[in-house]
Amino acid sequence: MKLILVYIFSFFLFQDQTRYKTNDEFELKLDLQFKKRPGPDMNKVDLEKRTLPTAGMNAPYLYIDLRVLKPVAEESRVKVLKNGRETLMSRKFDPNLVIKLDLGFTDDIKDQVTPHHYLVTFLSKDKEPLSRIEIVFEEDGTYIVNGEKRGKI
Repeated sequence: MKLILVYIFSFFLFQDQTRYKTNDEFELKLDLQFKKRPGPDMNKVDLEKRTLPTAGMNAPYLYIDLRVLKPVAEESRVKVLKNGRETLMSRKFDPNLVIKLDLGFTDDIKDQVTPHHYLVTFLSKDKEPLSRIEIVFEEDGTYIVNGEKRGKI
């Protein structure tokens, strides 16, 4: 039990030491498109009995394009986590790389049914974190980048 607590504490301590990339170091573009929401799968049983009000209709769907404008020479890898646990992407960093995030339907992001917290970490060759970009979507649709409110979806 103590080992687990030490691990959790060190994880949060690790997160706080990594600096945020400044706003002039990166560009974040939201791409809102309309897609047809799939209807419910009749082969699955939904225990919550949630119905999607926009099923079968065109609904807003969100993508994000993230581009680093001022790359740091020491940054050699990039890692993207969604909701702090699941690795979405981990690869060698290229200064011309555009990180494309497929976030999903905006209603699902607001309801927090799909991931609503993304952490992009830039790592050294030794896989030590150098900087990060944190993107959070709140229930009212407000999106926050590195602790700064940017707008609503």
